[in-house]
Amino acid sequence: MLLAGRMENKVVIVTGGGSGIGRATCYRLRQEGAKVVVADRNQAGAEETRELMEGNDQNSAVSRVDISRSSQVKQMVEDTVSKFGRLDGLVNGAAILIRTPPLVDVEDVDWDLTMDTNLKGTFYCCKYAIPAMLEHGGGSIVNISSMSGVRGVAYSVPYAVSKAGVIHLTKVAAAQYTHQGVRVNCIAPGGIDTPQMRGSTASAETFQERNVEHPMGRVGRPDEVANLITWLTSEEASYVSGSTYIIDGGAWALAT
Repeated sequence: MLLAGRMENKVVIVTGGGSGIGRATCYRLRQEGAKVVVADRNQAGAEETRELMEGNDQNSAVSRVDISRSSQVKQMVEDTVSKFGRLDGLVNGAAILIRTPPLVDVEDVDWDLTMDTNLKGTFYCCKYAIPAMLEHGGGSIVNISSMSGVRGVAYSVPYAVSKAGVIHLTKVAAAQYTHQGVRVNCIAPGGIDTPQMRGSTASAETFQERNVEHPMGRVGRPDEVANLITWLTSEEASYVSGSTYIIDGGAWALAT
């Protein structure tokens, strides 16, 4: 049985909740007492997350959504408010990563698909969530960027640029809505052991090399990132807005 936690009775939407960091975040938020909407294009994955966090009709819901489509995002927020009466938090975790050739050879379709999901989709989620939060005095948004958006990566031009855009979107949204009670922050994870990361790694051997080369001797775990997201979503971070938190186990510090 869950004990009352930092997020007791708070209502939070987590996009990309069907796997990886999103799944771990849903689980952690439920542990802290939140009512969680698991949002993902992959409904089966979202349903599996709900089962793992022991969700029921009173404390959770599943939303099948393509965040690159404005109408679907708007409906997701409306359905959340209709079911739970309010919206207190949003975690923007849905994203895609397409490995691409160097910049001059990047195909339009790969650029557009990545931007539509990673940047425009995050924009849509903020656009429709913020008014719902303001109706009840405010809330908290956590956007998930990437170290790729901080330092750039060679293996995907559109992914790195889209994630850099998420960082700046966070700053702009915070500048416009913090004074109204909506805090907006961003995290930039480094290597985290998720299906997306393993899928972007050429081989199991290459993945293991990343572990060995890391300052901590390993990449991060999704639950470690979820802990930071939960703190930012909670009232314990009540004086934090407009910030980007690097969570990479010291890899960036070593590189610089």
